[in-house]
Amino acid sequence: TSYAHRLPIQELKYYLSFFNITLNDISNFNHFCEDRARLKGFVSLNKKKYNSLTEKESQIFTLVVNGKKTIEIANALFIEPCTVSTHRKHIKNKLELDTIFDWFHFARAFNLLER
Repeated sequence: TSYAHRLPIQELKYYLSFFNITLNDISNFNHFCEDRARLKGFVSLNKKKYNSLTEKESQIFTLVVNGKKTIEIANALFIEPCTVSTHRKHIKNKLELDTIFDWFHFARAFNLLER
């Protein structure tokens, strides 16, 4: 039996009110925990693929998912735009990315998105 099942209801109400927590907050926290668990599973399943990226591919992947355009990436890394495009193709193939949502999912799971 978990601690929550043994906690007297009045004590639970006091705890929630003390920390200004609502039942909705608990539900949101539960969804957050479930989401984190799914991401953790995704990372476990895809870590080998992600680690197969070269250092340059990893740099470019991070820049792409943070909204940089090919020309901006090329200028920032002092390489040709066609080289950036080639790296993007390699990233897409290595990570098996079909849509922009796949790129985002990887970026989110591997904490590459700027805040």
